[in-house]
Amino acid sequence: MRVLFFKQKQVQRGLIFLLLMIFTAGVVANWDRFARRIFGVKQGVRLEGRVVQGFLPDEVTSLVKTLAAQVNREPRNASYIPETGEILPAESGKLVDVAQTVHQVCMAPAGSVARLVVNPVPPPITEDLFKPVYQGDKTASRVALAINVAWGEEHLGEMLKILAEEKTKATFFFVGTWVKLFPELVRNIAAAGHEVANHGLFHGHPAQMSREQVKKLISDNALLLWSITGKQPANLFAPPYGEISPEVLAAAGELGNYTILWSVDTVDWKNPDPQEMLRRVLGKIEPGGILLMHPTVATKTVFRELIRSLRQRNLEPGTVSQVMGKS
Repeated sequence: MRVLFFKQKQVQRGLIFLLLMIFTAGVVANWDRFARRIFGVKQGVRLEGRVVQGFLPDEVTSLVKTLAAQVNREPRNASYIPETGEILPAESGKLVDVAQTVHQVCMAPAGSVARLVVNPVPPPITEDLFKPVYQGDKTASRVALAINVAWGEEHLGEMLKILAEEKTKATFFFVGTWVKLFPELVRNIAAAGHEVANHGLFHGHPAQMSREQVKKLISDNALLLWSITGKQPANLFAPPYGEISPEVLAAAGELGNYTILWSVDTVDWKNPDPQEMLRRVLGKIEPGGILLMHPTVATKTVFRELIRSLRQRNLEPGTVSQVMGKS
């Protein structure tokens, strides 16, 4: 009896093992079909005209990458032709979001049509970079304080104190030769939250320079400012003497810089009567205006009054980027 019982158990175990082997073989043989039914794309789903029913995620990814290679396009930068003054327009690129497309396809309900998720890629160099900026947004109740600095360090301390007390920021356009003499002052101005911008490596005459010379004037100073402040300066170039030419516009634009001029000039470097200068400025300034000034006795004398007078006219003083709507 005991021997018979053991034989029966062995037979039962053998049958169970055999059934498991048959089941496993069936699962293995049909695993691809099972996996596609459970994990694959639902019945009738199409992607850009292609049936993707039953596709597994890695297969969808491979297909999307293939399609993306046919769709993706690099953006085209705007360019400027100095000889004719013509600006060739920029063109946005295209970039397929592979991960998002795969997700949408895999989650698509049965019978639906999926599309590639395509995002525009803006060109870094646009047409407006080749146009001189005299004025910001005229609909904004702001004006820019644009302070060109190539000298006048003895007046900057008082001007910075007034800016801090009046809770106002300004844009400082620095000349590189001056920056090398007063790096700590530049660093402090940047640390105070003011906008640091480019006035050229030296105070030369850019209208007499070639395009490559102007580029070097800008790029060398940008590197200098970056090395001192630890931050990339604003992409704003105020050409020395306010000189512009087709080559200056082309050089600045190709470097991704706006060429900044002004709508109102204090002419403070001529040492005018401070109150007379203030009256003239307030009589000309308009919303979105760019007010050019320097660290001088005249500007320092009426600086606080200027800021408060602008606010009384509902014009909030600030940076050039702010009036351009870039900040």
